Amino acid sequence: MLSVITMGEATCLNKKSGYCVLANPCAYYYAKGLWDYDFRLKFFNTDNSVQYLRIPLATFAANYEEEGGLCAIFVEFLDVNNDDSKVIMLGGMFFQSFYAQFGLFGVNSAEINIYVNQNALP
Repeated sequence: MLSVITMGEATCLNKKSGYCVLANPCAYYYAKGLWDYDFRLKFFNTDNSVQYLRIPLATFAANYEEEGGLCAIFVEFLDVNNDDSKVIMLGGMFFQSFYAQFGLFGVNSAEINIYVNQNALP
C-alpha cells in the first residue's frame, strides 16, 4: 500500500524488523500529501462500544543516516510466516505523538489511558 501512495517510491524490506525507504528526505513528502495518511486501530470497550485511535504515518518516519539521509518509515511488513507479525507493537516513535498513563488495580487489573502529546502532528 505504501508503494501505491508514494507512486512507487517506497522500497520495503519484507523481513523481520523491516522498514521502508523513500527516494527523498521526509520534508519532501509534506507537499505530496503523504503525511495526510494514518493508521487506524480499532478497540472494543467492555460495553461493546468501539473506539478508534488514529496514528499519523509521519509518526513512524525519519531521515535515516544509514540510508543516506533518505526518509525511512519504520513500519514492519506483517507476514503470517513471521512470529512477530501476530501482534502490533508500538515502540518509541509512537510515544513521540502519544503518551500513556497506566493505573494498576490489585494483581490482575490495569487501566491504560492514551493521550495526544501537546506537540504531536495534527
